[in-house]
Amino acid sequence: MSSKSLSTLQIPLFPLGTVLFPDGVIALKIFEARYLDMIKRCLREEKPFGVISIMKGSEIQSDQDPVTSFANIGTLAHIEDFDPIQPALYMTKSFGTQRFKLIEAKQAEDGLWLGEVELIENDPLIPIPQEHTKVVKLLNEIISVIESEDLLGQTPFKAPHKLDDCGWVSNRLAELLPLSIAQKNHLLAQSNPRIRLDLITEIIDDDSLRNTSIH
Repeated sequence: MSSKSLSTLQIPLFPLGTVLFPDGVIALKIFEARYLDMIKRCLREEKPFGVISIMKGSEIQSDQDPVTSFANIGTLAHIEDFDPIQPALYMTKSFGTQRFKLIEAKQAEDGLWLGEVELIENDPLIPIPQEHTKVVKLLNEIISVIESEDLLGQTPFKAPHKLDDCGWVSNRLAELLPLSIAQKNHLLAQSNPRIRLDLITEIIDDDSLRNTSIH
């Protein structure tokens, strides 16, 4: 990957079976003690945590489980809303900001995963090429339907909607298309948002996906 790194840091990781893209929104129900502590600490210190995909194994390792492996790329998540429904149950909504490369992951005594990560520069702003105006129209229609019918809950897309930017459009389509975790992570790792949008347009044009519902 050719993106220039900005800095390295250690962050708490939230391994999931999904992919968070920059400017994306993720809602999480937090009830495990290690994650409740993590969320409270992130809120108190106004710091992000890292969302990263589990590629093999389980975040809770045992002697019977295969060795856990994570994706190479993840996304920082900043908590925007939290609702302590009960003392040991939080409903949270966070948004993705900056991607990072995972250098090393280790598990603390309480089971929380910690990652040494290298931040990746944000996508440059690249206008939508003429040949991709159809997928922009498709995305706009999808967003309208989702928001009008409240299909993903409140504020499923963080404002503003940047429908004139390759990075924003490609990220939202990558979230919404019924792709595998490996495919989504491959798209997340693309350093050039124009190439990411090219790849997504090819996927949408593929006959096998033309009649597949977007979710």
